[in-house]
Amino acid sequence: MQDDAVLLESAASASANFDAFAWVEEALASRSGDASALAPLVPQLALRSQTLAQTLHASLQHVSLSAPALQTRLQGLQQASTPLARRLDAVQEACASGSVSTSSSAASGKDLRHLVTLHEAKRRLQSCSQALVEAARWGRNVRACFAAVEDPTLLSHALKGDNAKLSVRTADSDIADNLADRVREMKASLDVLKDLPGAWDRKQTMERLCAQIEAAMQPRLATKLREDDLGDVAPLRWCLDVLSSVDRAHLVREEYCRARPAHVHRVWYTYSDEMQTEVDEKDEKEKLFASWLGNFYGDVLRMLQRESRNTRELFGTDMLINVLLELLHNTLEPLTKSFRDRLVHSGPSGTNFRLGRLLLCFHATRAFAGQLVQLFRSLEGEYDVKLAGNDDTASSAGEILSVVFEPYRLYFTEYARFTSEALTDALLRLVPAFNAKTNSQELTGDEYEEERGAADTAPLEDFSQCLEEASEAAWTLVDESLQQCYEFSGGSAFPEAVEAIGMAVQQFTLTLSAAIPAIRKYCKAEPAAQLEGSTSGSLVASPDWSQFHASLALLKACGTMESQLCALDGRVRVRMREQLAQFFGETAGSLSPRSRRKKSHEVTSIALADLVDPTKLVAAVSKAWLHDEDPTRQSQFHQFEMELLDQSTGSPGFDSSSSRYPSATVLDEAQRAVRSWTKDVQLLTYDTVFLPIARVLETLPANENWRKVPDAALGDLPTFSMLPQDYITMVADLLLSLLPQLEPFAESSSLENAFVASRGAQEVCVQSEWARLGQLLHLEPSELATCQRIFGSDGKSAATEPAPTATEFVDLWTAAVASGTLAAFLRTMCSISMLSDMGAQQLAADLGYFHNVLSAVGGEGNFIVDDLCRALEMDLPAHIQHVDELRADRDSPENQALVKINDCVAAMRQRALEPPRRLSTTSAGSAASSAQFN
Repeated sequence: MQDDAVLLESAASASANFDAFAWVEEALASRSGDASALAPLVPQLALRSQTLAQTLHASLQHVSLSAPALQTRLQGLQQASTPLARRLDAVQEACASGSVSTSSSAASGKDLRHLVTLHEAKRRLQSCSQALVEAARWGRNVRACFAAVEDPTLLSHALKGDNAKLSVRTADSDIADNLADRVREMKASLDVLKDLPGAWDRKQTMERLCAQIEAAMQPRLATKLREDDLGDVAPLRWCLDVLSSVDRAHLVREEYCRARPAHVHRVWYTYSDEMQTEVDEKDEKEKLFASWLGNFYGDVLRMLQRESRNTRELFGTDMLINVLLELLHNTLEPLTKSFRDRLVHSGPSGTNFRLGRLLLCFHATRAFAGQLVQLFRSLEGEYDVKLAGNDDTASSAGEILSVVFEPYRLYFTEYARFTSEALTDALLRLVPAFNAKTNSQELTGDEYEEERGAADTAPLEDFSQCLEEASEAAWTLVDESLQQCYEFSGGSAFPEAVEAIGMAVQQFTLTLSAAIPAIRKYCKAEPAAQLEGSTSGSLVASPDWSQFHASLALLKACGTMESQLCALDGRVRVRMREQLAQFFGETAGSLSPRSRRKKSHEVTSIALADLVDPTKLVAAVSKAWLHDEDPTRQSQFHQFEMELLDQSTGSPGFDSSSSRYPSATVLDEAQRAVRSWTKDVQLLTYDTVFLPIARVLETLPANENWRKVPDAALGDLPTFSMLPQDYITMVADLLLSLLPQLEPFAESSSLENAFVASRGAQEVCVQSEWARLGQLLHLEPSELATCQRIFGSDGKSAATEPAPTATEFVDLWTAAVASGTLAAFLRTMCSISMLSDMGAQQLAADLGYFHNVLSAVGGEGNFIVDDLCRALEMDLPAHIQHVDELRADRDSPENQALVKINDCVAAMRQRALEPPRRLSTTSAGSAASSAQFN
């Protein structure tokens, strides 16, 4: 067997280092411990034992023969050294005593001085000999080094691979290869010759040589390092050795980290926007750069993996992590500005930032960062190098994340602005356009009326339907925006995202409100038409109920929009709490914003193992970004977090989404914007009914019946009760006809959303009309509020009756129209220039009829109309006395309001009794006053 032959050969060896015990152990091991299998080897081992015994005997015999001679030689040496020892003792005693008293001592001292002189001469001769040797070596090295540096072919040859060197090998090439050793020898010679003449010249020569070596090596090193494939790193090691000899080793690392990313940079700049022109679909254009970016990151990762091997061979394992981090920084940092430009660039037309494009690229960057984490973790495990243990400040996991995600930092810092612009652009594309059918206006006569009747409400109803669809799509975009914020920032930009949503929704609703003038014109609900109706003197002013129904449909769409927003608010509120808990890695406690911010500042170290999870990786990046922001933003974030948690623990038994008026807590700014748009629609709905009534009431001051006096020809004939005039009966008919128009809509499935959109309708719609009355009569705010409460709400909380009823909806809108009608009636009544006794009786009859109508629509406790009816039935002195009695009660806003109204009416009656010569002047003044307030 082959193993036996090896054992026999080793046993037959004549080596003096043969170990029999080791030989036996090896033999047993090769036979799995079976000693019986070693039987064939026993004869050879016996032969080896005999040979060793013979050798041992021969050695002992030689020792026994040579030992006496060795002993004799040692004794002779001892005897010869005895006189020398005595002489040395004498020299030592002479040196110690310093005595020169005797002639023998003087001779010994003289001999000693000669001996010292001879020793010094010998030392100097040796120093001169060494100096001559070093000078000669210096000269040879200077000539050789300058020859190597000044001959470009030698350096170029030295930078070639080993295979190229073997093919052409000369003496000069050896000089270049040994350049580093020669430079070190020159430094050693320079140190030896530093005290000899010419030291300054030699120092200048050394400095000039170092400068020439650096100047000659740098361009060749840069050229070598720009090669795509370095191949053999031996030439780079030679460069590192040469530059280390002149104390410029750092140049190799710097140039290496600067030049090696050149290939990756060329790949980056090969991408151009023209590549996008080949793609027609917009979504594909959005994904094109993100897909290309993923491939680019793959090139960067492969480059780092390749350079990790080169770095290890060139700089050693200790420098591996630091060099790779610097290489990563030099690869990505120069591309930051170009990266940001590509995130927003959309072609020759300019820039177009889209959050979706940013997020797609961010996902690719996040995946690349995860691959980097795996790479550095593998290097840590393979070479036992800890990333966090490096002395270089750049060598940290946080630095990796900072370099990789730096292009996105700007978008985090200005997240509210970028997101607001992107979301606003997306929402504005959803705004439906109101297109009134203007082609019907080209028709005339019966054709126009027929066409008008056939398609009267279609534009507004279509607009309402499109608005409902747009609102659903809008809230989907808002929801996606918040989810994108979490994916991008881990939740640390939630306050900015909510702010951006508020601004975007505000622009969305402002664009909707911009369509209100066109809608009003189409519905003939323009406030300017009120003046036109008053100048025409026409009492034909019936509302277009089809337009009223269309405006109610638009109001319902507004309620749908607000209800959907509040439902979304409830969902995202729960989701955001869970996401923020993940962001902090724990269930947040009752810490103040300042304590939370202090805690986040304390946790600054990042371990690679914590970054394997993509969610934790994004959280680590966003925490670092938030840590670098100003304290105000940090406080806002932590305040937002605490408020979100407080909302989850506060009022656990109350669900705002189930109340009749739902409210948003996180998206409250967005709800305020929606409410602003809803108020415009409330006014539109109100004006479709109220403006026809107002046009009728505007004819009241010019009514000739207010100036009538009894006919003298009738004598003392009895007078009968006066009937209400046409204007008040028409107003009454309009008010009463509102009820049957509202009831079918209130009983439909649209009630709930319409009721949500009707919140505060009475205050919004009638405020301006009551304000005009208050300005005319100089009413105090408390007095004006008392008048408005005639048709006020019953004070119920919105949470006491979550489900609205049809009756409540009908009462809400009839009360609003009735309240505005009352204010308009009082304002136009106070604009009457004069009021005769017959006019007062007629006005009392009109007010009595108006009181009955108001009672039918919810104004039973109408103290103003009641008081005016009683006062107008009095004669003027009694009326004035009544006013004085009311004025006496100064603590009652109700009575003070009645004082100012009755004062105005009494003044009208007083003017009717003035002499005729002053009547014309007074009437002209009253007419001017009336025109001013109209």
